[in-house]
Amino acid sequence: MRKKLLYIICVLSIYSCKNENIIFKENFEAGIVGKTPEKPWKTSGKGIIRIDTLNVFEGKQAIYFESGEGFANRAFITIENQLPKDLIYYYGSMKMYVEKASPDGVHWTMIQTSGKTSKGFEAEIRYGGQHNKRIMANYDTPDLKTDCWHHTSFKIPEKKWFSIQWYMNRDVGNMKLWINQKLVHELNANTIEKGCLGNENNNEWTFPMFEKITLGWVDYQRGGSTRKVWIDDVVLSKEKVN
Repeated sequence: MRKKLLYIICVLSIYSCKNENIIFKENFEAGIVGKTPEKPWKTSGKGIIRIDTLNVFEGKQAIYFESGEGFANRAFITIENQLPKDLIYYYGSMKMYVEKASPDGVHWTMIQTSGKTSKGFEAEIRYGGQHNKRIMANYDTPDLKTDCWHHTSFKIPEKKWFSIQWYMNRDVGNMKLWINQKLVHELNANTIEKGCLGNENNNEWTFPMFEKITLGWVDYQRGGSTRKVWIDDVVLSKEKVN
């Protein structure tokens, strides 16, 4: 009854009811990223990044990424220092359209959170994939040899819009991923094909502060040609957004 009353108040009020748990939102309706302080995205890589009006989830615009072979030809957008410094965990969500995922054996990243760890080194925690288009969690450190992986059996959807949601908790070192509301990965629960290429952090996933959030696409190896990806309706929040 209380929720119903609150909803009625929100509808009738001349002011919108603000969700205090939402930290950052972006629907790309205002134009190209990075043009105003309110749209603090930075681009990186030699890939193509532009606003598209033809393939959108809702509204009139989405952001289009076209990446090439190898890290230099990535297509990334990054926001920095948008999450509170004392934040222990956060949820992210967005709508995504992948024309065709990377071929077998090519490692890709589409979501990355990075920053400095409590141990003093930089770390990157990622979601992407590698084998037969299956989703994979990845952990890497620029100054240490780690490059850890955690595979799943779930293949990324292609040629249709889908919902992707993620959760990262630096206190307990856990991360989760949902595709169309289905939980497809949890770091502290999934035991499929996990390991590290280097052990300079004792095979541990030491999570960083949430200083940078990066979205888009990169193929780390060559041989995959180009990737075409669209993203819409990005939300960063203190609670899971459906």
